[in-house]
Amino acid sequence: MMVECSDALKILPYKRHALMCVGKSCGENMPLLQYIKKRLADVGLDNGKDAVRVNRAGCLGVCEQGPIMVVYPEGVWYANLDEAKVDEIIATHLKSGEPVDTLSFHVQPVS
Repeated sequence: MMVECSDALKILPYKRHALMCVGKSCGENMPLLQYIKKRLADVGLDNGKDAVRVNRAGCLGVCEQGPIMVVYPEGVWYANLDEAKVDEIIATHLKSGEPVDTLSFHVQPVS
């Protein structure tokens, strides 16, 4: 059930939501999070109907495989991320809509 909110509360629409762990056990991945945001802007996925909202998260519970990112609404979990893997995820999943099976370790779709 959606709660009625003030007209002052607004958020731009987005197609996907990516949450990336930036906790201490995952190496405090703020530079990689900033890289993701920059790359999304470079390919035009930072706004508009196909936008991807990227947020940092605390521990996602699988620290030994970090950095970790989960992408919704598909519920695809990615592990051991670096810039090259992020580029592949952006090109294949976030831009074209096809999860990268070779990089994902879990799928928990929202029902």
